[in-house]
Amino acid sequence: MMTFRLRLKKTSKPKHTRLKFDLEKLKDPNVLETFQAMIGGKFAPLTIMSNDDTDIDSMITTFNTAVTETASEILGKHRQKRKPWITAEILDLCDKRRELRKKRFEPEGAAKYKEVNNNIKRRMKKAKENWIGEQCSEIEENLKKNNSKRAYELVKDLTTVKQGKVT
Repeated sequence: MMTFRLRLKKTSKPKHTRLKFDLEKLKDPNVLETFQAMIGGKFAPLTIMSNDDTDIDSMITTFNTAVTETASEILGKHRQKRKPWITAEILDLCDKRRELRKKRFEPEGAAKYKEVNNNIKRRMKKAKENWIGEQCSEIEENLKKNNSKRAYELVKDLTTVKQGKVT
């Protein structure tokens, strides 16, 4: 007879490898025009080549690389906003702070980190106040237009505490 003990190893889930690009930038006509121009420039050689010279797999890979390179250059990666009042400038400052965090134990690095951190806090407060002011003015507009349903939805969004879903 024997005793047998089994230990199960936890397997790690693969990280998401798909790149998400900031597609909101394509709403700007200037960005859309430059994106289309760069894509067109990269696909011009593909259309000139005859169909019997290349196989479909190489065409697909060149297509995918061209689109992803152009999107990463012009659009940049999508950054999720956890709060609706956060602007792109604040997110850029947060990236800068993240880089300075590594150098915060050096004397000049600590001062720069503290300055950027205080700047982020100041801008976040100001952006939140502006956002709340916009929401309040939208509530007032809806009440003037007798659209009470939308007004009360906005009030509910502003006042209720968000709770995560339990699965």
